[in-house]
Amino acid sequence: MIGIARSRMTQHRAHERGFALVIALSVMAALLVGAVILLRVVSIERDVAVSSVSAEASFFAADAAINVALDTIGPDVHSCASARTPIGGGYTYQVVNTPPHTSCFAGTQRVAGYSVASGTGYNTSGYVFYTYAFTGLGTGPRSAQRTIDARAVYGPIAQ
Repeated sequence: MIGIARSRMTQHRAHERGFALVIALSVMAALLVGAVILLRVVSIERDVAVSSVSAEASFFAADAAINVALDTIGPDVHSCASARTPIGGGYTYQVVNTPPHTSCFAGTQRVAGYSVASGTGYNTSGYVFYTYAFTGLGTGPRSAQRTIDARAVYGPIAQ
């Protein structure tokens, strides 16, 4: 009788070993699926971060174009457009004329009696302000592109 009970216990343990193997394989498969999902999420987050950095840097490149254009305007300047200028890291900037204008010069505005500083008196012939309109274009890697439209007034210039 003792021999029969031992053989039944041995058979019962053999079935438990197979069941434990199935559970272990199932847990390992679940961990593998979880790891793959986490790697995919991290990859997407990295792509979003890189695209965000490229977009922001393209904006700063467009801002550089605006600053270059502001440094070049004056009463005798009528064209602000420039060639695409590389600034490193795959980024470039360019000043373009704002459509529909063929130049960045948008016109003049005359203001009579405008005083440059207090105590300088009244100028009967007035002053002129030159208006310019241009666009700064910044490009970068991953097809990042930003534009900034700007309008600048230069003056007063005594007449």
